[in-house]
Amino acid sequence: MMVWASILYRRERAMVDNEKVRIMTRIAIFEKNEEHEGLVLSKYFREDYVKFNMLKTLVTSTICFWLFVAVSLLVDFEQYLEDFGKEDYIKLVGKVMLYYAIFLVIFELVAFGAYTYRYSRVKPGLVEYNGNLRKLIEYYDKLETTDTAIYKVSASIGGDMDELEMKLIEQKKGEGDHGRAGQGKK
Repeated sequence: MMVWASILYRRERAMVDNEKVRIMTRIAIFEKNEEHEGLVLSKYFREDYVKFNMLKTLVTSTICFWLFVAVSLLVDFEQYLEDFGKEDYIKLVGKVMLYYAIFLVIFELVAFGAYTYRYSRVKPGLVEYNGNLRKLIEYYDKLETTDTAIYKVSASIGGDMDELEMKLIEQKKGEGDHGRAGQGKK
């Protein structure tokens, strides 16, 4: 009887569930196609994602603006040296700061629109991806429940419980990598 329970257990584990394969295929396709953008976005709420990227835009646009000012000064440096004593520097600084403010407002509005659009474009795929992950988790929970039921049925058939328990543990250790043997090793 003990051999029969072990054969039933192996047969059940050897059968391929087509629904599980479909779910895992959908998950793998999403992970491959949206590897960088979608999975990174899944870590953030929309508001946090947009605010974080607007902050990055603020820093980079500030650096770009002041580099532009520095380069324009270097290009016309001779002219600035000639007009050094004639300029009203308070008006000049005010004018530069006004341009800086306009530059930042434009870049921040563009960044807000771009990052909001990017998040809203990827969000439906993330919802589907999370649903597929949830289905896969439910499948494995159901499988664990089935394994427990097989264990209980085989125990009620008769035989040495310790021997059956050792066989089940050995089989689970062999299946623990779920077909991913060698992926983590380099």
